[in-house]
Amino acid sequence: MKKVKDVIMDQPKLGINVFAGSIMVLTAVVWMALDIYLPALPILKEEFKVSATYLNLTLTAGIIATAIGTLIGGPMSDKYGRKPVFASGVGLSLLFTFFCTFAGSVDFLIVVRGLASLGNGIILTVTTAMIKDTFSGRTFKNVMTVLQSAAIIGPILAPSVGSVIITWLSWRWLFVFIAVVSVVPAALILFARETWPEGKRISDSALKAVSDTLHTAGDKPFALFAGVMAVLTIPMWAYISVCSYIYITDFGISNMQYGIFYALGAGVSCISPFLYMVITRHSSTGRACEVCLGLILLSGVMLIAVGGRAPVLFLLSTLPFIIAEGMIRALGMVVLLEQYSHVAGAASAMINFILNIVGTVGASLATLNWNSYITALAVICIGCMAAALLLWIVIIRKGIMEERLFGRSGR
Repeated sequence: MKKVKDVIMDQPKLGINVFAGSIMVLTAVVWMALDIYLPALPILKEEFKVSATYLNLTLTAGIIATAIGTLIGGPMSDKYGRKPVFASGVGLSLLFTFFCTFAGSVDFLIVVRGLASLGNGIILTVTTAMIKDTFSGRTFKNVMTVLQSAAIIGPILAPSVGSVIITWLSWRWLFVFIAVVSVVPAALILFARETWPEGKRISDSALKAVSDTLHTAGDKPFALFAGVMAVLTIPMWAYISVCSYIYITDFGISNMQYGIFYALGAGVSCISPFLYMVITRHSSTGRACEVCLGLILLSGVMLIAVGGRAPVLFLLSTLPFIIAEGMIRALGMVVLLEQYSHVAGAASAMINFILNIVGTVGASLATLNWNSYITALAVICIGCMAAALLLWIVIIRKGIMEERLFGRSGR
C-alpha cells in the first residue's frame, strides 16, 4: 500500500502495510473460528449423542456472543482506546478457544465457545475501527474492501481446513489450530501505535457509550441501510449452518470431498469485494446493492430448479448469494462508516452486532423442521430478497444518503 495523503495515522514501528495485513489475517482467522468445526458436526452428534438442533446451539451461541462482543467493544474502545480493549478481546479468545479442546459435553462446548466468541466480537469491531482511524478517502474504501474479503475467506475456507485436521488428527485439534494461528497477527497489532489517542476519546461513562451505540441504530439512514445489509447476509448464515448436512448426509460425500466443495465456494467469494469496486468505479454504490438483490434471487431460483440434483449443481446454485454476501458486506461497511465517521467505534460495533444477531435468525431458520435443507435455503433466499427490496424502495423514495449511494465513485 502506498504512503499517500489518505493515511491518517502512520505506523512507524510496524509499518502501515504490516499493520493492515495483520488485521486482515486476524479477521480471517476470527471468522474462521466460527465454523471451522462444521465438518465435525456429524462426528460430534454421534460422540455426544445429541440432536442436530441441539448441537447447532454451539454455532448459535458463538454468533450471539460475537454480537455482544461487537456491541461493547466499539464504544469501550472509543472511551479507553483501541489497544487496551483489543488486548482484552484477544485474551478472552485465546483462553477459551484453548478450553474448547477439553470439551466433554455439548453444554461445556456451548459455554466456552460463547466466551471465546465474545472475545472475537471485540476483536472484530475494534480492528474495524482501527482501519477507519488509520485511512481515509479511496484508500479507506480499498482497505475495507480487502478487509471484507478476509471476512469472507475465513469462514468459507474454514470447513476445508477443518476437514484436513479432522482426517489426520481429531476435532479437538481444530481449536488448537485457531489459537496458534491467532497469536502472531494479534501480537503485531498490539505492537503497533495506538490509533485512537486520548485527545479523541469520549468522556462519558462506558455504559453511556454503549447506550449511544444503541442510539446510532435508531437513526433512520443507519437503520434502513444496515437492515438491507443484514437481511442480504442471512442466506450465507443459513448455508453455513446446514451445508455440512447437505453435502455429507444428503449427498453422501466424504469429509474431504466436502472440504473441496466448500473451498471452491471460497475461491469464488474472493472476487465479490473486487466486483463491488469495479461496479462502483463505473456506476455507483447503489447500483452495486441492486446487483446483490438480483444475485440473491438468482440463487433462490437455481436452488429450486437444480440445487438438489447433484453436489456440483448445489454448489453452482449457492455461488450467486456467496458473491452477493461479500459485496453487501464491503459496500455496507464503507457507506455506513463514512456516513458515521465521527462515531466510528460505535458505528462499527452496531453494524457487526446487527449482522451477527440477524445471523442467528438465518442459522435458526435453516435448521427448522424442513423436508429438505435445500428447499429451506431457496425459500430463505427469495424471502430475504423480497424483504431487502422493500427496505431498498423506502431508501430510494425518501432519498436517504442519495449522494453517497448514487454519486459516482471517487466524487
